[in-house]
Amino acid sequence: MTSQTMKYTMPSTKYSPEHTHYGMPNTGVSLPATRYTTHEWSGSNANQYLTSSSERTSSQNLRNESERLRCEAAERTRRTQNDINVKLQDRIDNIVYWKTEVDRQLQKTDQEIANLMASKKQLEQAHVATQLPHEVATTCLKHREGRLSIDLVHDDVEVQLLKEVEMIENVQALLQQRILESDRQLSELNHCKNMLEADLKDKITSYGLDSRCAGLHNGSLGMSTHNQAVKIDPKSATPASYEAFSHDNITNAEKQRVSSCRQRELNEHTMHQTSNDLHKQAETVNESFRIRIQEMITAKTMLEENLNQTILEIGSMNENIAALKEAIRLKDSPMKVAHMRLNTRAYRPNIELVRDPVQYGLVEEVAQITDSVEALTSKLNESNTKLRNLESNKKALEEDIAVKTNSLNIDQSQCLRLRKTLVWRRHEINY
Repeated sequence: MTSQTMKYTMPSTKYSPEHTHYGMPNTGVSLPATRYTTHEWSGSNANQYLTSSSERTSSQNLRNESERLRCEAAERTRRTQNDINVKLQDRIDNIVYWKTEVDRQLQKTDQEIANLMASKKQLEQAHVATQLPHEVATTCLKHREGRLSIDLVHDDVEVQLLKEVEMIENVQALLQQRILESDRQLSELNHCKNMLEADLKDKITSYGLDSRCAGLHNGSLGMSTHNQAVKIDPKSATPASYEAFSHDNITNAEKQRVSSCRQRELNEHTMHQTSNDLHKQAETVNESFRIRIQEMITAKTMLEENLNQTILEIGSMNENIAALKEAIRLKDSPMKVAHMRLNTRAYRPNIELVRDPVQYGLVEEVAQITDSVEALTSKLNESNTKLRNLESNKKALEEDIAVKTNSLNIDQSQCLRLRKTLVWRRHEINY
């Protein structure tokens, strides 16, 4: 073949069966039915050359394109992987930030729960501590019902005791209200704690998973494809909702901690104020007791002085009665003498029966003695009446002294001694 490109054309007709491709007559040897010319053969080869050259050129172009595509794909994959690594690290940093914030808030919430529980326990102790003052006050009222007669008065002590009982019951109701409020606040804090714990747990898990993902590289062992994971769940959280969720948990926890602090301050103020009020009222009651006891001691002392003077007067009156009786008795002999003289002189005869001065004197003497006896008898009767009055007054004084002694025993020996024990217990329980 020459270097010039030759154009081959196929003949319009095939050779007849009687000829070979070389124009030889049929010799009777069995040959294939189809025969091509050399031009056809050369043309076929030329077509193969052209096809081969075209395919090689196309293949080379494809290889070049594939090389470029591989380089581009490798670079794109590298860039994407690097970008994902950066995003993973950013995500891990974000998780660490929120995990730290949530953990810090959780610790603060735990501490506030402990503080509020301690405050609630103090409220419960304060509530229990009011039972003893209430029992003492009601016991004092019951004891004072044992006062007798005129001493069973609605005095200032009773007024202050009733006020103390009412105050203690109001304090108990207020403390119970604070306990219920603290329980509700603890419930809110525990809800916040549960939300923070769940959030922290999820973030720890997410941190572990993303850290594991960040540690994976193309040479990691045990890797495989997971086609089912190649998707975006439309129900999954967005970064904004993710941060809003933790932010809401933190904000709610901070809000509840502020409320809890206020509740603790209110609890402290309530305990402090009620303690001061009860102490003040207790001192008022004790002072009323001291004043009342002093009044009863003074009254009892005066009654005892009057009793002693009455007893002395009774003795003097008995002596007076005895003297009056003796004086009346002593008038009996002079009266008899006068009567005997008058009777004897009545036997004077005739003209000797003279109304002489002696006769007038004797009659006057009898009248005088009679008047004296009557006066002495009247005084004796008055003295006996006065003695009875003195005896009655003495009995009344003794009864009143017994009443005062009973009242003093109730207020001083029972109530005040019981309240002194209450003061000692208050120091003991610091309430």
